[in-house]
Amino acid sequence: MRRTVSETDPSLLNTVPHAEVASAPAPAPAAAAKFDALVGTTLAERYEIVRRIGEGGMGAVYEARHSIIGKRVAIKVLLEKFLENEEFIARLLQEARLASSIGHQNIVDVTDFGTTRDGRAFVVMEFLEGEPLSELIMRDAPLPVERSLTIVKQVSSALGAAHDKGIVHRDVKPENVYLVRRGDLDFVKVVDFGVSKAVRSQEEAGSDWQRLTRTGAVLGTPLFMSPEQAGGSEDIDHRADIWAAALILYECLTGELPFRGNNYLGVIAQIQNKEVQPPSALRPELGIPEAVDRVVMHGLEKNRTRRYQHMAAFEQDVDRLLAGDVDVALDDGSEPSSPPRLRSRWPWHLAVAAVFALGIGSAAMLARGSKEVPAAKATPALAPVAPVPKVNPPPSLVPPEPARTSGESPSAQPNDRVRRANKSHPVRPQVAAEDAPPAAKKTKADDKIAPSPYTAPKAP
Repeated sequence: MRRTVSETDPSLLNTVPHAEVASAPAPAPAAAAKFDALVGTTLAERYEIVRRIGEGGMGAVYEARHSIIGKRVAIKVLLEKFLENEEFIARLLQEARLASSIGHQNIVDVTDFGTTRDGRAFVVMEFLEGEPLSELIMRDAPLPVERSLTIVKQVSSALGAAHDKGIVHRDVKPENVYLVRRGDLDFVKVVDFGVSKAVRSQEEAGSDWQRLTRTGAVLGTPLFMSPEQAGGSEDIDHRADIWAAALILYECLTGELPFRGNNYLGVIAQIQNKEVQPPSALRPELGIPEAVDRVVMHGLEKNRTRRYQHMAAFEQDVDRLLAGDVDVALDDGSEPSSPPRLRSRWPWHLAVAAVFALGIGSAAMLARGSKEVPAAKATPALAPVAPVPKVNPPPSLVPPEPARTSGESPSAQPNDRVRRANKSHPVRPQVAAEDAPPAAKKTKADDKIAPSPYTAPKAP
């Protein structure tokens, strides 16, 4: 089970009291007066403080009622010990500005900002009835896969909207994810932008912008810090929130965190050096799908250049898992940790097919070339019943015969004649054998006529 290392901020109302709180003895009147000095007072002449809900590292949260319209609200008031701390006052004001500027249904709505009579700053937010995700995890984890994915999808949607506005939360944890029950469904509200960073504010806000992040300062809850955040890096960007969202999904699925330590430094060392075990390997009895493992582990890459590069990509893969896609493709700048084997076989299939196609093409070319000589044999040979006397056709119908070189054999002449026969020529009149004129005496002109292909050539 997760061990709390630092103070947590419940931020908003929890209407279901814990058993240990209900059974604990009531505080002494003096102690109650010390911590509930604002109860019964009116802030900004319109917010009547009803009761104190809880306290975090920077401020206390109260339930209040608007004196004019009667609406219930939650008010976070800066602690007295930070009364003269300008940096914390600026952080509280920054939380009000940033949260109200995003305008997303899964982010708590901040409606007002002011100061108390003693000079303490406060922020007015919408009143939420439900519980923090941290309490649900401690009570019921591991949660079902579908419920875990539904919660984290809403968290990633809210953080993605903040990133689009140039805002990095930097303290994403289950304590800052509030669950409001709407029927049988979990509706998420992300709260506490007190340590958020507006990455574009220094360029856009002008000279009055205060750099709230001191060089070397480590802000956030250690258990959910990204490796670069735990190392004190100065250029913390939106990928730190992606790491935290994937870690929340990890804890919802398994009920445990991969990093444990007895103190702050021990947790930091494990975040930077210890390899994360996949959820299905940590809790094999739960039957966590491999596709869910891939999404979680891709979000928990220690090298942020190999992590999801945008919260929208992480949200899209979570949404595909909810739709039943067991082959979620992780193509946001890096390859999945365990790609399907079928994909690696395709290049071999294509190579084998290419070799077969090349062989078939070569065989076809060779066969086409070898068919030229047997073409003469393909002509049906009509064996004459009786010797056919040689007929001298008119000179105009006999095509001129090319001159034969001295090295050319007579056997090549029938092939040449077949080639010439394939060309289009005027139809040659046939002469019946019985109408043939009497044989004439052989002259020298007869030697120029090629012998018939159907009779054997005479010996010279």
